[in-house]
Amino acid sequence: MLRPSRRAVVAAAALTVALSVSLPATAAPAPAWAGEAVPFGDATLIDVVPMGGGKTWAAGFTVRQEGKVTRFGPVVAERSEPGGAWTPVAPATDAAGEISSRVNAMDAYGPRDVWLVGDDTPVLDGRVYTQHFDGRRWQVVAAGLPEKAEYGSLLDVDARPGGAWAVGLAQIEVSRTWNEAKGGWIIESRTAGIARHFDGTAWRDVPLPELPGDYWYLNAVRAVSDHDVWATGYDGAGGTPLLMHYDGVSWTRVGVPGVTDVPGQAQSLAVTEEGDVWLAGEDWSPEDGTTRALAARHDGTGWHRVAVPDVDARLLGLTARPGGGIAVVGQTLGARRSALAWSWTPLDPGATGAAGARGRWKDLALAQPATADPSAPPENVANGVTGDRGGLTVVGTSTAAGAEPQPFVSVRRAAR
Repeated sequence: MLRPSRRAVVAAAALTVALSVSLPATAAPAPAWAGEAVPFGDATLIDVVPMGGGKTWAAGFTVRQEGKVTRFGPVVAERSEPGGAWTPVAPATDAAGEISSRVNAMDAYGPRDVWLVGDDTPVLDGRVYTQHFDGRRWQVVAAGLPEKAEYGSLLDVDARPGGAWAVGLAQIEVSRTWNEAKGGWIIESRTAGIARHFDGTAWRDVPLPELPGDYWYLNAVRAVSDHDVWATGYDGAGGTPLLMHYDGVSWTRVGVPGVTDVPGQAQSLAVTEEGDVWLAGEDWSPEDGTTRALAARHDGTGWHRVAVPDVDARLLGLTARPGGGIAVVGQTLGARRSALAWSWTPLDPGATGAAGARGRWKDLALAQPATADPSAPPENVANGVTGDRGGLTVVGTSTAAGAEPQPFVSVRRAAR
């Protein structure tokens, strides 16, 4: 997807005072959501990206049990135009061959530069599965793991003209002691974030700062330019969201009051046409012990936390919209877990600083997938979202008790 030029980075952070708002009632009838048939079942849809010319791709993975072994298979589907049918992109699955891996994320910089990223797999000698489409063919491009890594995953990817970025985690052996009584090794490990950059030939390791604690990882990455890259995730030492910045030379950890010092996790990032960076995730610090959405925005003056609807929910997917707004998707966390979609529109599109973090949230009333048994509603979650001035496309998964996860796609035309 097109990445705009970025203003100069200012590391100073500021915090918007108001942390929650009410979702306004909708006076006029909301545009209806339309469900679209998916060309495969028993699958989890993770991500969706625009390919240009009205074409859209969605990606995820299937799960099948072979005896005691669980196997994953990458899947990609294509919609050639708004309102068109979704069809399988068979070469993507075929190119993966015998690789068993989830698809954790997908991104595209136009129709000739598409990336999928996933998990490590024995077929690749323990390296991480990634797959690239150059407009003609799909090719597996394995990414390496740190020395003594027991396993690893890439959880997000950002396709760029200067080379893609990917981030995730690796579990790394720290010590190994032989236990004579049990006749086996006692292994101690730590989990740490990893960052990889594709330089046109191969994935290269870009070292991250050493953090205290033995459990932290990165969920998302977005580059505004070659010298302005953001990554976010979770720091287990403090149980808080984690934020890092790359300036073209090295990565550094960034602190944001009210975001990286409260219990929670950051799940996704997006860059607007104006060059602002958005963060979305979940906040575990409400006084009633529930979870609330988490949102923050970085503009030319620093990071600012953005007030969110006072709803028990978590945000998983995020996309920038024309005019400085965003759309987010995720899941409500009450007695009934439903997929959610909200939009945020700035009150003053030209404002910066704390004023630029003020806006209007709207519940887009995402329609839930149909269920055969209304008395036993499934657990629904929206994982990915993309959109333009014509509307939004949301992908996710619906899981009924005792059944395999089923993918869903919902489309909302001319929504704001």
